[in-house]
Amino acid sequence: MKNTARIVILLFLCISVALYFFPDAFPEKFQPASVFITETVRRVIDWINPEPAPPANSYEVIRAVDGDTILVRIDGEEVFVRLIGIDAPESVHQDFAKNTPEGRIASQQMKEYVTDKQVSLEFDQELQDRYGRTLAYVYVDGELLEDRMLREGLAITLVMEPNIRYQLHFEEIEKNAREQGAGFWGTGFFAEVSSVHQE
Repeated sequence: MKNTARIVILLFLCISVALYFFPDAFPEKFQPASVFITETVRRVIDWINPEPAPPANSYEVIRAVDGDTILVRIDGEEVFVRLIGIDAPESVHQDFAKNTPEGRIASQQMKEYVTDKQVSLEFDQELQDRYGRTLAYVYVDGELLEDRMLREGLAITLVMEPNIRYQLHFEEIEKNAREQGAGFWGTGFFAEVSSVHQE
């Protein structure tokens, strides 16, 4: 009985793979099944590794705080927004010994990205961190700020569970930046830092 079940499952998987990769090789009556399997696979891929898309909201940026935090006006209030999924070198830490020249560079770049801009915010599972900052994916001109900072080698990925919607996406961008020696990967500053770490 177990062998029969295994054969049926294996046969189903083989047919599904064939319908997905070679839909035109089957008679027309199989096309609905091919479309269903293709859509199902795409939905699974999107669920595992979704592509970022800016939401419709728009907020005024008051200023950049550092390389991973900005101050935004939301409903008339000034709100500190911590970018989800990245960690930039320190530049405004209360312990001055932790602040670095790299932190000042990352902060300056963030300032250039957001000054006089409107941003869109996308939220995940947890809305605030332990410091009371709002946690969000931040879009400028339709692109994630997290992507820009990682691509330029000015930040590394940071696992901020349970907010991990784009974690695989961020890790892929960081991997490319590291291989290309972008930003602080090229200077060696990130050489001793784990590319994925816990907050």
